[in-house]
Amino acid sequence: MSSNVLVKDIMTKNVPVVHNETTMQEVVDMMVKDDLSYMMVEMQGKPTGIITEHDILVRLVSQGLAPKSVIARMVYTNPIFTIDEDATVDEAVQMMNHWGVKHLPVTGKQGELVGVLTAENIILAVPSKIPELTELCKPGYKRVR
Repeated sequence: MSSNVLVKDIMTKNVPVVHNETTMQEVVDMMVKDDLSYMMVEMQGKPTGIITEHDILVRLVSQGLAPKSVIARMVYTNPIFTIDEDATVDEAVQMMNHWGVKHLPVTGKQGELVGVLTAENIILAVPSKIPELTELCKPGYKRVR
């Protein structure tokens, strides 16, 4: 089923952002305080990475690393896959499934970070896309590492 809904119309606009050198303790504290499942990392207004709960478990907790001694760029997923704000939800779903990601940073005309599109945004705004997103939600689904 095709959708003409644009990414910019359903994305999360107030995106939480930290910088490459932010300690993971600060990142985790912000995520806990604001009940977030991800945190964008940027440098000079452009996205450089994304830190998800999964990244924290795999690259910090399971390694026994101290959050105060590790910085964001040591944990984030990079390279990241971004999508243009004028893309359609169909394009976003296709990209999410291809790369196995549940979060897509959204960029504007100059490549600046303008939002994040999540699988949850799509499910809530375009429920007809649920069948296309079910694989992403299954345990063990391939993830970009």
